[in-house]
Parts: sequence; structure tokens; C-alpha cells
Amino acid sequence: MQPSLLAVPVAAPAPRAELPSDLEPYRKRLRETFGYPEFRDGQSRVLEGLSRGDVVAVMPTGSGKSLCYVLPALEVGRTIVVSPLIALMQDQVEGLQAAGVSATFINSNIAREEQNRRYREFLAGRIALLYVAPERFANASFTTGLAKAGVKLLAVDEAHCISEWGHNFRPDYLQLGTVRTRLGNPRTLALTATANPQVRRDIAQRLGLDVGVPGGASEVITTVDRPNLTYAVERIDGVPERRRWIIDYARDRPGLAGLVYARTRRGVEEMAEALRSAGVHAEAYHAGLPAAERSRVQRAFTIGSAPVIVATNAFGMGIDKPDVRYVLHMNMPGRLEAYYQEAGRAGRDGDPSECTLLYARADRRFQQQFIDAAHPDEAALRSTWQHWTRIADRDTGRLPFNVGDADPDQFAMIVAALRDSGLLDPVALAVTSFDPNAPIDATSVLHHRAYAEARLREMAEYAETTGCRRAAILRYFGEEAPEACGNCDNCLGRHADSGEGDTFPEDLYDDLIAIRERIAMRSDRDPFRVFENRTARELATYRPRDAAALLEIWGIGETRVRWFGSELLAAIEAWEREHPEAAPPPVPVAVQTARQSSSSSRNAGFEAGADVRPDDPLFMALRAWRSERARAEGVPAYALFSDRTLRELVAQHPTSLGALLRVWGLGESRVTRFGREILDVIRGVEA
Repeated sequence: MQPSLLAVPVAAPAPRAELPSDLEPYRKRLRETFGYPEFRDGQSRVLEGLSRGDVVAVMPTGSGKSLCYVLPALEVGRTIVVSPLIALMQDQVEGLQAAGVSATFINSNIAREEQNRRYREFLAGRIALLYVAPERFANASFTTGLAKAGVKLLAVDEAHCISEWGHNFRPDYLQLGTVRTRLGNPRTLALTATANPQVRRDIAQRLGLDVGVPGGASEVITTVDRPNLTYAVERIDGVPERRRWIIDYARDRPGLAGLVYARTRRGVEEMAEALRSAGVHAEAYHAGLPAAERSRVQRAFTIGSAPVIVATNAFGMGIDKPDVRYVLHMNMPGRLEAYYQEAGRAGRDGDPSECTLLYARADRRFQQQFIDAAHPDEAALRSTWQHWTRIADRDTGRLPFNVGDADPDQFAMIVAALRDSGLLDPVALAVTSFDPNAPIDATSVLHHRAYAEARLREMAEYAETTGCRRAAILRYFGEEAPEACGNCDNCLGRHADSGEGDTFPEDLYDDLIAIRERIAMRSDRDPFRVFENRTARELATYRPRDAAALLEIWGIGETRVRWFGSELLAAIEAWEREHPEAAPPPVPVAVQTARQSSSSSRNAGFEAGADVRPDDPLFMALRAWRSERARAEGVPAYALFSDRTLRELVAQHPTSLGALLRVWGLGESRVTRFGREILDVIRGVEA
């Protein structure tokens, strides 16, 4: 018996991609098509490497990885991009099409006739970029057709998925080395934002890339640092307390795009409902929802109609939204790569954003349980193999497509072990033997378990460190790090004075708690939803005199100031009249520093590029026009162009189409499509 896919012929070597030997053609396209004046760090090195051979590149989220294959595709055409999720493909293609790039995608949400049409257009060379999921290559005729047409460039996005040591290992990625061979070993670019040296070696090995060999593939490793992100950890034990903290946090940032990660589907549903009950427009997203509902939620978040998403890590790689202002983790992930990747969904546009992990030491025990469940012992491997030999198709060896749905993590390790044992086809989900007693090599499972436990220890160290959190991340990925970054909670001194050790007037504290009870009673709320005990302690300690000083207190935002700020100030003023001998309150330096940092990110990040006030009339008019235009075209606003481009328009005040071409982020295609409308908006504000 021989599964059908084993008979797919290996293609002749792909024709050498005639990529530019220097950067000038790329630089010209960068300016004219995308409106960017120069390459970012790493982009030029990747493009130079591709002119010589294959490349494995590690570049942080938001660093412009996609241009590393889009620009070559515009030069040589017929570029395949392997992307992990359907929604991610759609977002990327919409952005490229807005810039005038011929790109498309094929996935199961598209009608069969439309899939075939796009495929034929790509083979004929009329489309430069085709995005597909790795599962698509299980279709033998699809792969054979590509091989005959000749793929010029194979780009593997989120390449860490191919590695058992990567944080989001996916069995479907394991086939890509064999697929590459069947395509004739075209020029290949493997891209990821998170890969330590072991993961990079595994990526290269599984794709058949000879890194480190003279004339072989090159590595381009840029810094993983994201200076615009503020990393923080809050030590909070109970689930109810974490929910209250997240509710307060989101309510203090109305309208800003945010992601909240929770460990379980039930946790996602309950957190989303709690946010909605508190007046925050939040949607739930997890793998248990119907596909149509997941697509609806993701689309709503992408275009801005649902500002907050509560999700499991199923949402991890499916988001390409650049203006996410905060990412909150309700539970600690099992490894620092996963946390960095998920937190890195914030601030892809380069503007200030916050990444906060809620943590308790019990979180480590929960993650250990997940590790136990994800790594089957030899008895479980044998039982699964025997079951699969019974349910596999007797002619082709194929297994049911949903065979791994019940436990995706354990399924990934089972597939890896059985493929290492030669019992599964390297491309298809098909057995190569029906012998229930065939030998199984479980070594990879044992090694992976030890590796996962080591990564968990490092994640816990990040959560508990009193040093610089950014430095901990940089050191983990093998980079040199300064002792202090000045932009994480520890460096900002947010925990240096939590209010726990302050001396404060207990009678004033009691008065404030009594006010809280009265407010709770008349508003029919639980007292903790009014404010927490720590807030009362800080109020009694620092004794604010006005609304501005109230905003410097932990747990008090603008909504609470409007709601009951006058009552608090009146109580503090009355106490001070009764205690004229009281010492003046301390100056809350650490609290002020933290609050100022938080406030800077609430303004949706007016930092990168031109310095423009968020209430500038022209900026507001341009933003309103962009939103209306995006709704008309059914695409996210950022797919047209970013906030930075709007700020540059305000600063430069262009009055002609030629002047528009000199604005950052506007290329010829965008100026041709939108230029006259933009000029009309500018003239309308001036009138």
C-alpha cells in the first residue's frame, strides 16, 4: 500500500530567480509604490541575501517583514507566501491591493470556481503574489501545477511553526521541506518574529536550507526590541480580582483597540461578558466558535467596530491590525516566545502601547498541567497509533481531516513522533503502514517535554523579576541588554510604592470606604466596582486637592473623577480642616511617573513621525474621511494608510499631487486613487 501523495514527482530544479543584485530597483519601488523613503533595519540585509540565495530572517513584529518578499515578487513574479491563518491572509492582501500590488489568496472560504480562477491567474503570471495555508499543499494537483509553472520565490511566514521547539508548532508546517523539494527548491525566505538559535536551526534543517555552509543560505537576525511597548506585570491572585482590574483598565481607555488573552474558552466568554456588562464593547474569540462567527469577530476588530477582543491564543497569529494600543494577559503563557509574540500584537504602527501580564505563582502550576497533557507517554502514543491504523482509509492511508481537533497540542506531538518513526507521510495526514505494532520512536516527545519545562521556568522568571523586563526579553533571545530601559513597570518604579507600606490616616481611610459604600448602594454596584482598597489607601496617603491630582491616584480614571470625584475631594478637604496639625502628604513620584507613561499611550500614540495634536482640525477631518472611505470599500482604515501618514499630511500641508508624493506612506498608487480627495479635505478645512 502506498498513499497517493507519495507518487507525486519531484520537480526539476526551479529556474534561478533573477533577483536584483543591488537595492536600487527595490528602493525605487519602495518609494513609488509604498511611499516609504528608506528601508527599515533588516529589510535591506534580507533583500541583499536573497540576491545570493536562501534566507532565514528573524525580525520583530511591526518591522516590515512582508516587504522582504513583496518587493522581490514585484520584480520576478510568481511568489508563493505560506501564511498560517485565513484572516491574516485577507488583511495582508487588502493592504497590498490598496497600494496597487497584484496579490491574492486561496482558502476554503472562497467558492471552488473562484479558487480555480485565482490559481490560473497566478500560474499565468498575471498575479505576482499568492497567499496559501500550508494545508493547501496536501492537494497533489495544486503542488504539481505550481512546479510546472515554476515558482520564483517561496516565502514561509511565521516560520517558527515548522519547528517542534517553536512556541506555536503546527504539524501542517512539517510538510514544507518536502513541498519545497517538489517545487524544485525555489529561492526560499523563512520569516519569523520569534526564534532563538535552536528554533532557527530547526527551521533551516526542516526546510532543507544550508545555513552556515559556503554558498548556502544566510541568516538575518535583527533586534527583537520594540521600544514603543511598555511591559508590565501586575501581581493579582484571584480570577474575580483579575476581571475587575481588566474592566477598570479597559474603561479607562474608551475606544482604544485592545486585546485580552485568557487561558480557556470559558474564561474568554466570561471575561467578554463581564466587559460588556461594564459598558465596554468587547467580543469573544476562540476555536470553539463557528468559523463564520470567528470571521465576523475578527473582521469587526480589524475595521474598528469592535474595539476590544477577548481571545484564547487561537487569535495569536490571526491579527495584522497595526493600531492595537494594549494587550492584556489574564493568565501567564507557558513560554516567553508565546508571550512576546502575543504581546507584540500591540503597537505595530510604532506608536506607544502597553503590554501587561496579570500573574500569580499558581499560574506556573496550571502551565505545568498543560505541558503534562500535551506530551503523551509511550502507552498513549501506541494507543493512538493503533486507533489510527483502524480508522485510516484502506486505499490511501488518509486519516479523517478532523482527527486532531480534540487536543491540538497533543496531536502536534503525536504527529511529530509518528513522522520521525516513518509511520506518517511527510506531506499528507496519511499512515504509511497498517501494522498496529510498528516500532514508535518517542525520543522527540521526551526531549520536547524537557524543553517546554525549561521555557516555563524562564517565563516565570520574567514575571517575577524586579529588574528590567525588556532586558529579560532581549537576553532570552540572545541579545545584549542595558540594565534599565526606562519604559517597563520596574524601570518606571510602578511597584516601588504600591501603597501597601504607606502610613495613612486610618480615620480618613474609613471615611473614604464609607463613601464607597454609599456610592455602591445608590448605583446598585458591588463596592469593589466603585474603587478598590488600594485606591482608598492611596487617596488617604496622598490627599489630592483637585481633579488633576485625583488622576494621579491608582485606580482613579477620568470616568471616576466625573462620577464621584467631588465627593472624594470634599471628604479629604473636610478631614484636613479637622486636622490642621497633620503633616503634608508625600509627593507620589512613582505613581505620577507611571500615570504619565500610561496617559501617553492613551492618546493613541502621537509620537512617531510628525508631532500633531490629536484634536487638530485637519487631522480629525482626514481621519474621518479615511474612515468613511474605508467603510465604502469594505476594508480596514489602516489598509488605506496609517495614522502616521495622516500626521505627515497635517505637518506638510501638501497642495498638489506632486507634493502628496513626498508624504511618508503615500506612493503613486495611493496618490492616484485618493490624492484629489485628500487635497479636497485639506482645502475644505482651510476654507
